[in-house]
Amino acid sequence: KFAHAGQFFDQALAIRPRLLGARLGKVRLAIWQGDVPRARAMIDDVLGTAPDNVEAMALDARISLLEQDYTRAEQSFQRVLAVDSHNAEALVGIGDLRRARGDDFAAREAYRQALAIEPGSADIVQRLAAPPPRKWRLDLGSEVSDLTEGLGDWTDSSVGLAYQLTPQTTISSHTRMATRYGRTDVQIDGRIDQAFSPTVSAYVLAAATPDADFLARYSIGAGASWQIMAPAKALGPFSLNIDARYDNFVTAEVTTISPWVQAYVLDGRLGLSARWVHAADDIGTRADGYVLRADLAVTPAVNVFGGYADAPEISDGTLVPTRTVFGGISWDATDPLTLRGSLAHEQRPTFDRTIFGLGLTTRF
Repeated sequence: KFAHAGQFFDQALAIRPRLLGARLGKVRLAIWQGDVPRARAMIDDVLGTAPDNVEAMALDARISLLEQDYTRAEQSFQRVLAVDSHNAEALVGIGDLRRARGDDFAAREAYRQALAIEPGSADIVQRLAAPPPRKWRLDLGSEVSDLTEGLGDWTDSSVGLAYQLTPQTTISSHTRMATRYGRTDVQIDGRIDQAFSPTVSAYVLAAATPDADFLARYSIGAGASWQIMAPAKALGPFSLNIDARYDNFVTAEVTTISPWVQAYVLDGRLGLSARWVHAADDIGTRADGYVLRADLAVTPAVNVFGGYADAPEISDGTLVPTRTVFGGISWDATDPLTLRGSLAHEQRPTFDRTIFGLGLTTRF
């Protein structure tokens, strides 16, 4: 009951404005509520009057860890250990810091030292029981499209491999093979995702299609995400996002810019997003549209999604107005394995298209 706890701390501070226990309690409360900026402001104020307080230093280290300021976090944890070498909380923090940096072996060594001090700690045992991080991810997917007007079928299959170079950096590559009216294109892309802080991330990508018939000969793209509101009990997180892409086709050049917002409600179980799509080609043709989508965690292992789009589709270098209804489901069959299925129906000016998709993701 965070609100009630905050009221009691405030009542205590009304009696003794500099009461250290209440001030530190409010810092912990802000951490539990996910409000890292507020926690940082309050712990800096505490350290200004009690710079050698062990609990304040430990909280400063924990907040720095949440901010991904690993240098400051390590310095603060080491300051705690310099005063109290048997401080289990600081040793657990050192373990969390090492794990955040991607060194699971060194993290376990710190956890074992902490467990020797607090043998019955379920929290430390849980950290030691966590499996080593899976840094590789393999994605396989295939779609079959049924076209009306006797136009036959399209197919689109892909295989992707991603590697988490550091906890903040992921590199990946995808190979896509698509068929249209008896022609086949194979496209290869590379992508880098980078988290600059807990709230700001970005990516860049490049793709090429040798001997392209209908896919882009080459493409470049980039995007960014900014979480402007941290998770709260009922609402959040809330993020602002943007994607941009340039596609060079045999007969045209197309630039697409797509800003979008995403918010979560129902304790994070329901995600809602709205995307605006603006596309323009090299001869002055412009098209605008939107995409609405909802994602729902039905159970911890089952997620469903659905949505509607009225946005331009790039087909063979041409901007085609398209209306789409889509939906799908994903199931975490095991801890490293996720199975996916999707269904979509498009309405285009010259034909309709129904898309059936299956895929899987495995981590290792």
